[in-house]
Amino acid sequence: MKRILTILLVLALALPLFAAGGASQGPGTTGTAGERVVTQVTPRPLPAAAAPQYDDGDRSWHPQPATSYSTNPRYPQQPAISNRGGYPLVQNTVTMRLARTHNLNVTDYYDNDVVRFLEALTNVRIEWDLLPALNPGERVNLMFASGDVLPDAFYGYGFTSADLITFGEAGLLIPLSEIVADNSYYYQRLLDDDPNIIPALTMADGRIYSMGSQEIQLANQLAWRFWINQLFLDNLGMATPTTTEEYYRYLVAVRDRDPNRNGRNDEIPLIAGIDGWNPNIDGFLMQSFIANDRGGSRSRMYRTETGQIEVSYNKPEWRQGLEYLRRLMQENLMTTEIFTLTRAGMMALVEHPDGPMVGSIPMGGPMDFADTAGERRTHFRILAPLRGPNGRQHAAYSEFAGVGISFFAVTKDSRMPELAVKWADYLYTPDYATRSRYGVLGRDWIIPPPGTVAVDGGQARFEDILRWGDPQNAHLSGGGGRGFFASYHRAVGPDPFELEAVLWNARQVYYPYRWQMNVPGQLPFTVDEAREFNNLNTQLRDHVEQSMAQFISGVLPLNDANWNAYLQTIDRLGVAQLLRITQAAFDRSWAYTLGYR
Repeated sequence: MKRILTILLVLALALPLFAAGGASQGPGTTGTAGERVVTQVTPRPLPAAAAPQYDDGDRSWHPQPATSYSTNPRYPQQPAISNRGGYPLVQNTVTMRLARTHNLNVTDYYDNDVVRFLEALTNVRIEWDLLPALNPGERVNLMFASGDVLPDAFYGYGFTSADLITFGEAGLLIPLSEIVADNSYYYQRLLDDDPNIIPALTMADGRIYSMGSQEIQLANQLAWRFWINQLFLDNLGMATPTTTEEYYRYLVAVRDRDPNRNGRNDEIPLIAGIDGWNPNIDGFLMQSFIANDRGGSRSRMYRTETGQIEVSYNKPEWRQGLEYLRRLMQENLMTTEIFTLTRAGMMALVEHPDGPMVGSIPMGGPMDFADTAGERRTHFRILAPLRGPNGRQHAAYSEFAGVGISFFAVTKDSRMPELAVKWADYLYTPDYATRSRYGVLGRDWIIPPPGTVAVDGGQARFEDILRWGDPQNAHLSGGGGRGFFASYHRAVGPDPFELEAVLWNARQVYYPYRWQMNVPGQLPFTVDEAREFNNLNTQLRDHVEQSMAQFISGVLPLNDANWNAYLQTIDRLGVAQLLRITQAAFDRSWAYTLGYR
């Protein structure tokens, strides 16, 4: 009872830290979302483990037969498991409980091709504890606080670093370093290949409470994109802008010179919004003045050449960028709805039935502002980063994106922690990467013949038949620990404006301008530091967003008095303490990894 009360106290203190939800990569099955689901389906003969779906010439990537089984006295309840790299993992079938976030695109988690393949391969049957698709974090907190028996592991749920240190120090999640070293092979390859994973996983107490993941999407590391209407440029006889002033002149021309040629003054030079994929007014344009990393919890932070952490929003260049955006608003060069316009509203303007109206738009991809089967999407081209008045010309670059810190975490109640890790180890193979993302080879996807061009211009590695996002029971809508087949390896279609091709081309344009001084998204805070960071960062972020809206709209004139009052409020809200906390966490691991120590 004393231990339960201690855990409840820890959770009560830490509740503000926990994210509202994990990565929704998983479940869809019979039963109500979020309820514990127990196998009720009629058993069918499991399929034999199929031949590997992807042969990279290295047989060590593929399952090898087990030659012996051993019992570990440290876990007497754990069944004897196979030798290193051998399958099946156990001679007699055992059941393992896994918690995973419900994914509504997966129609069944038991009668599921990839799950049945894993069961046949490993001799481990899975009982699913499905977390609700919306706000799964609330359910996870209750699971830990209730004192009920926890599942063996959480698979694909998005614990934050604050979650991991809190649950780890409370004894609810177990340290994995030694178990991983003794019972993984494929996962160890990932750790050897990617130096960013270990510092991201290592908590402030020096322990690692989860297995990480890697899903590197090169195009999406440069996702604060901006699109300009090429039809308007052509009709105006203007070259593509390369500086903020040239872009300003383009906006004036769109406003005044009727580039849609309908005889009416109905053009909107620039629109932006509040939802969709990076639609914010400042995400791209502010980069011409100062670093503006809006992603993740490190809101508008960057690191200097000496490894010091700074924020952008209290610098003179930030004011300079605000003055530029205010100028655009004041001269009716952008919609006044930039802080209220939804994705649907943006698309309605782009697809206006009276004809083309929009001259430019920030967004991660055209599918968020235009009909992907329509004509208007073909009017827009990617705009390269603009050179600002001080010579800055950079693209926001998510250098650390793609590294996940909570792919597989084992709980204190697992009777088989080493077996759980050995089971998870197979999730890091190329074979599982294809099964968990694309489905069954020959039915859901095919290997294109030699000479088939991929999105990135190389040899295509796959051509999908089962469309991503369709309801299915072929796979888990992702779920591999290592993404070997990224979207740019897919066979390119005949449409030059096909989405993946457009995004890859955008990546090629932005890559030379990438800004590589952002702060890693996962820092090893202590529990107390994480709580204080979240409180300070939330207050500061809200103040910066509110002030930005007031300055740009003109509600608050951007004069010296108001700017100084804004800076004083930032100081009062604790920006110095926020930076001290962040610096301490950064120095624990990343400073060494990135070469500052």
